[in-house]
Amino acid sequence: MINITNEAKSIFKKEISKEENKNFKLRVAAMRKEGDNFQYAIGFDDNVTQNDKILNIDDIEIVISNISLEMCDGMTIDYVELEKNQFNFIFLNPKDPNYVEPKE
Repeated sequence: MINITNEAKSIFKKEISKEENKNFKLRVAAMRKEGDNFQYAIGFDDNVTQNDKILNIDDIEIVISNISLEMCDGMTIDYVELEKNQFNFIFLNPKDPNYVEPKE
């Protein structure tokens, strides 16, 4: 299971509701880079294949490949202010070798 914080849900729902995104699904992806580091991506995609799962998380449909799902099971997606007025999605994934449990 992938968890989504209320802050991230709010942004996702806003973007999903836009007319230009109506024919797309929200996709989450993860891949291993050099040294087993994980790299994450999120965006809209109109290509759903037999190698994908569609998850319904709090009324948000997320498309994720089977491989990414294995890597991301237990992950939380959040939307936070990293620096003043600079907001970003972050991926809190205990399976990621670089994962550090949040202090807050």
